[in-house]
Amino acid sequence: MNRPATNCDAAAHPVPFWRLVLSTTAALGILASLFLTSSVTASASGRIPLAAAGLAPATSISRTSLAEAPAGLRAAVRAALGGSPAHGDSPLQQAAPITTGGAVADEFGTSVAISGATAVVGVDAGADAGEAYVFVRSGTQWSRQAKLTASDGVAGDHFGFSVAISGTSALVGAPGRNSFTGAAYVFVRSGTHWSQQAELTAYDGAIRNVFGWSVAISGATALVGAYFKNQQTGAAYVFVRSGATWFRQAKLTASDGVHYALFGWSVAISGNSALIGAPQRNAFTGVAYVFVRSGTHWSQQAELTASDGVTPDEFGWSVAISGNSALVGAPQRKSNTGVAYAFVRSGTHWSQQAELIASDGAMGDQFGYSVAISGISAAVGAPNLGTFKTRPAYVFGRSGTHWSQQSELTASDSEAALGFGLSVAISGTTAVVGAPFMNSDVGAAYVFVPSGTIWSQQAKLIA
Repeated sequence: MNRPATNCDAAAHPVPFWRLVLSTTAALGILASLFLTSSVTASASGRIPLAAAGLAPATSISRTSLAEAPAGLRAAVRAALGGSPAHGDSPLQQAAPITTGGAVADEFGTSVAISGATAVVGVDAGADAGEAYVFVRSGTQWSRQAKLTASDGVAGDHFGFSVAISGTSALVGAPGRNSFTGAAYVFVRSGTHWSQQAELTAYDGAIRNVFGWSVAISGATALVGAYFKNQQTGAAYVFVRSGATWFRQAKLTASDGVHYALFGWSVAISGNSALIGAPQRNAFTGVAYVFVRSGTHWSQQAELTASDGVTPDEFGWSVAISGNSALVGAPQRKSNTGVAYAFVRSGTHWSQQAELIASDGAMGDQFGYSVAISGISAAVGAPNLGTFKTRPAYVFGRSGTHWSQQSELTASDSEAALGFGLSVAISGTTAVVGAPFMNSDVGAAYVFVPSGTIWSQQAKLIA
């Protein structure tokens, strides 16, 4: 099925960098000792610097205590020490009934995706197995259609950490599966019923590869990132469906891949084109790679970089692709103000078309932390994770070769919508924005639609 990709075809994506350390036992041990000696340095985005784990240089710093860390990290640190989980951290803690609107630390909205009138929202519930929810629109009303879980899910899988959807097929990543080897699950809809169709794994998977950290799907082709593969050189895997059976088609790696580049941190796919981010390439400047398929063969077509890229922009932190247009986020650009870059393809040549910035952007906003594109419309998140100051998400439109900001998206309860913009998705004239840290990390997702060029909230989605 060939069609312009929506952000359902580009993982909705990555969440705070502190999660990276959850994929390595060694780093957890270091983090545990750091936290218990009072505090640990973290980047301005709230991320634990790789230097703390002896992996890479740190950038700007602030300080945080274990008590202030997200629930998933608190539980993992205590587990690394062999201690008892604190209240709210227990991997055995049962989520509240679905009718309550979710449980504390569910982080509903960690990932979002949309295709037409169907949205998928991921829940990264700390050390629980995880889940994802499907919502459908009838007229202007949204209702929950299904709750997706892995048939073999266990605590710590982080199922729902990443989600994607294309038509009647959904893809859900579980990067914590099997000691962070990782897995991804395909679900299909028949009528109003969703069922698991396949479990995807890497043929060369190993512990701490975090396969499923990022996922994307377009028609009968799925793309799954494993950024920790080969000392964080990273890899991405392509799968194709024939009938109801999925087959591995290719393993994608950068032609100039190096350790700690984090290739596969973000992935997107549209038809026969794939886009993969490597935000730590070139000393955190970042790169994104385009691959194309001819028959069953995939080859690298282009290496995208920002025309004004510098360390530590982390260009490639988020990626999206729709036909011959691509969007790449660089959330650490200009003291974490952030930028998103639009690229277009002519023949086999890619060129930068525009640099998107928020009209009211400020230091720490992290504009470009999440990106989505559908045809001539783009959505960009600015979650401001350093201070948790709620910021809008932004919609841009293209006229000819010119991109301009069309609207700011804000939640009806914006003061409480912490993490708003951590994940974004767009399909045609519908955008979805995740806010996983609102209401003690219960989380929510918000749907927006336009009237002319002005976008307004249509619905608030909760578990």
